[in-house]
Amino acid sequence: MVTIRHFSPSITTGFVTSACKDSVRRHLAQFFRSRAAGWTLAALGVGALGVVGARLRATDQTPVQAQSTMRYSEFLSALRAGQVDSILIESGSALRGWTRNTSETNAAAVFRVEIGGVRHEQLLNAATAAQVGVAFAPPAADRSSVTNLVVTLVVTCGIGAVLFFGIGRQASSTAGSADVTSGRDATSRTTFTDVAGNAAAIADLREVVEFLREPKQFARMGAKVPKGILLEGPPGTGKTLMARALAGEAMTNFFATSGPDFSGMFVGVGTMRVKSLFKKARRAGGGVIFIDEIDSLGGKRGRQGGHQEDDRTLNQLLVEMDGFGASDGIIVVAATNRAAALDPALLRKGRFDRSVCVGLPSVDERAAILSLHASKRQMPLSSDVDMDRLARLMPGASGADLEGLLNEAAILAVRTDADTVAWSHLEEARDRVLLGRARTGFTVSGEERRLVALHEAGHALAGLVFCPADPLHKVTIQPRGAAMGVAYFQPDHEAHLHSRTSLEGQIRKGLGGRAAEELVFGPGRITSGASSDLQHTTRIAKEMVYRLGMGRSTGLMIFDPESGPVSGDVHSRMDADVRALLEEGYDEVLALFRDHRRALEALADALLDRETLTGAEAMHVLAAHGLGEGKAAA
Repeated sequence: MVTIRHFSPSITTGFVTSACKDSVRRHLAQFFRSRAAGWTLAALGVGALGVVGARLRATDQTPVQAQSTMRYSEFLSALRAGQVDSILIESGSALRGWTRNTSETNAAAVFRVEIGGVRHEQLLNAATAAQVGVAFAPPAADRSSVTNLVVTLVVTCGIGAVLFFGIGRQASSTAGSADVTSGRDATSRTTFTDVAGNAAAIADLREVVEFLREPKQFARMGAKVPKGILLEGPPGTGKTLMARALAGEAMTNFFATSGPDFSGMFVGVGTMRVKSLFKKARRAGGGVIFIDEIDSLGGKRGRQGGHQEDDRTLNQLLVEMDGFGASDGIIVVAATNRAAALDPALLRKGRFDRSVCVGLPSVDERAAILSLHASKRQMPLSSDVDMDRLARLMPGASGADLEGLLNEAAILAVRTDADTVAWSHLEEARDRVLLGRARTGFTVSGEERRLVALHEAGHALAGLVFCPADPLHKVTIQPRGAAMGVAYFQPDHEAHLHSRTSLEGQIRKGLGGRAAEELVFGPGRITSGASSDLQHTTRIAKEMVYRLGMGRSTGLMIFDPESGPVSGDVHSRMDADVRALLEEGYDEVLALFRDHRRALEALADALLDRETLTGAEAMHVLAAHGLGEGKAAA
């Protein structure tokens, strides 16, 4: 394929302080989740608002008397004449005075004087000389402080309401977005008939169905049934579908959640969600509790980057799994694609007793999955559609990949106004799923296009000679995604064990593109188009030497990180063996192309002319230009 490119005075004190902090956080979280928190905050808010109101009323109830305004000069004249009884300096700019009674019937008159910038010392001296009493008024009430107090109380009550109505209800609800289905109507439930492939995994799950249907019968006989089942496998292999089908077959409840749903920003939320989930399952009479991505909940405790709250949530899950008995009719089914990251306490007997491997489907299983999805979708298929052939063309595909392939083909059929989904739609959908859409408007120079054609012709020719068990399906130089061309090979059967010859053939097939460039254009004009090919072939060679004991000088010695690193000398020899595998394979491919250069260039010319050739068409071109039938056995 061508690609574009911080010392604490006491240790004990520190420990106790940390423990106290955790205890305080837990108690606060429990308090705010209780109803007492809401009533307490409401009572505090009402009481505080009452105090503020009383203070405001007291401030506003200052007696008010009728008063007249007097000029400052008039005030001084009245002061000297003995007509002023007393004065009250209210602020730096005003004072209030009372006139002296001139008769027993007349009450003292109140007057107000604006004193402006007159200093208080001058007033005191004048009043002392006139033997008039002087008083200073207390500072006026600061209404801004009252306002701040009111705002603070309102915010406090608001936070209390959020904690009470939000966190409390959230923590007391089922973990995350748990989906609970009654499971009493079998016709509306997923069953094992809706699952294709992974027959071994389904057989393991069928043994649990009877327990879920009649748990008391097993408990009466003293039989111990599994409490937990771990579904382990790559993404997209149908682990969630199998768990739902298990509950459907048993006609029981299904509680679905995921590991990240148990995490929260407040202390104790995760443990509360675990408790609530199992409590709801017991109250419903049992069923299947499905936890997807359990590695985010059940990861190894004490790991780097972990958190104490995560460990507490895992501890609560372990306690809950130990707490229910066989008569409860509960089974925990968990799914993960990183079983090695799980805490060992979670995998011991009595918790997750069984581990079911859900692997990628084989050829026959892929065909069954394709047929099942087409049937469920009621997809109209053309007579030229061969599901077995399509399954062979999708090695390593998961069930989700196959479903996406059929969906893409159906979309293509609609866009082309076709009445049925034809093989051409499936072929185009496969190319889109594997490489991406065809790049329209992408132009390259004539020289680059010929180089790409020679590169893909080199892959095709090397694959036909060195990997005869993998027939050529198609070779094309149509740009798709990051690829400017590709040669597709269709294995006749699913290989589970790979011989040394087969692995070496894969290396030679991968090096065919670079070898064709060097042979025709010369060593100085090789390009970056073989970058992904070199990554692939180097990975195969390292696997052979480092893990499979196929090195020429190191022999059966392999590199095992669990048994400790190898010596520097051995490591150097392993690297030399990897390089030797690559160089020997490259030399053989160059020799083949020298002998059949005419066939190589003829195939490249045909690609330049037609852009895409089927396997049979490519074989015809090669045979017509000197490649014998024995050389290209397909």
